[in-house]
Amino acid sequence: MLTDHDTIDGARALLQSGEPVIVGQEVMTSQGELMGLFLEKAVPAGMSPEDTVAAIKEQGGLVCLQHPYDSRRRNLQETAIERIASAIDLVEVMNGRSTDAANRRAMELRQTLGVPGGAGSDAHSLSEIGRIYVEVQPFTGPRDFLVNLRDAKIVVRRRRVF
Repeated sequence: MLTDHDTIDGARALLQSGEPVIVGQEVMTSQGELMGLFLEKAVPAGMSPEDTVAAIKEQGGLVCLQHPYDSRRRNLQETAIERIASAIDLVEVMNGRSTDAANRRAMELRQTLGVPGGAGSDAHSLSEIGRIYVEVQPFTGPRDFLVNLRDAKIVVRRRRVF
C-alpha cells in the first residue's frame, strides 16, 4: 500500500512499474483527513467528509480512518467521524508516528465500529519506511482484502538507522 497527501501519482507509478501495490490517497477534507484505498483516480481535496466518502466509494474504493486520535495531525473531527461511521471500512489502529495512547483509542474506535484494523509506518523519512506494516494473506480486491485483514498480523520494528 502506498498513500500520499492529496495525490496518487507515486502509487500509480509504482503500479505501472509492475510492482503490486494498493493505490491510496490521504485526502484532506473540509474537516480533516480521510484515506481512500484501491483508487483508480485521485479524489479532490477540500470536499466535505461525506462527499469525499462518496468519491472513494464511487471508484469501488475503501474508506480508511487514519490516525484518528493523533492531536498533532490533521485528523478527522469527531463529529465528522460520527456522520460517516457507517461508511468507514477500516481504522488504522497502529500508526508509526502516533502516540501509544492515540493508537489505543483508535483500536477502541475500530472495535466500536466493528471493522478491521490496519497499520502503517506513516513514513516521512527513509528511516521510517517499513517500521510498521501489515502481513495479510493474498487477496483479489477490496472486499477480499477486508476479509483477510481481520486475520492479518501487524508487525512493529524498532527504528532503523541508515
